[in-house]
Amino acid sequence: MIPAQRLAATLLVSAFATVAMAAKPPLNTAELSACADRVQHLRTQSPLLLQRHADHDARRDAILARRRALDNQSMTRRKDDLEAGLEIRRQRNALNADALALNREIQALRTAIARNSEVRDAYDAECARRPYSRNDFNRLPQPQQDAMSMLAMHGQVDCTCRHPGQPDPLACERSHSLMG
Repeated sequence: MIPAQRLAATLLVSAFATVAMAAKPPLNTAELSACADRVQHLRTQSPLLLQRHADHDARRDAILARRRALDNQSMTRRKDDLEAGLEIRRQRNALNADALALNREIQALRTAIARNSEVRDAYDAECARRPYSRNDFNRLPQPQQDAMSMLAMHGQVDCTCRHPGQPDPLACERSHSLMG
């Protein structure tokens, strides 16, 4: 494909994607509330999951350091020192138990991350870049309004001002739009 054809194809795909996005109907009050709940979930859970991941990394590094230290102790101890051998065995068993516990926690974290990704995917599919009315927005509890307002500040949602009897949703003043 020559560059001009490639550019034309890209523009055509982009135009179809824009039309598809514009074809999505505005969120109603219940959908907007569900979207706000998803945003709140993601805003609270994502940082916690990231922190848990960092904590697990630190614990894994500590376990690996303990394992290396035990290996060094085992290599440098006198082979006829049974008491030292038993102590190393006890420490190695404790280390293995800690590693197994960490592995279980990591698996639980992976499950939580997968659930969080499902919430994010549902938000992307059902909420992202969909317009909603200012009136529906104002009916939300304040925490949900705050969640959706943060998205609007980052250009991730569009709040058009739809009023009953107003044929053109874009006819309202831009000051009533969260994207304004």
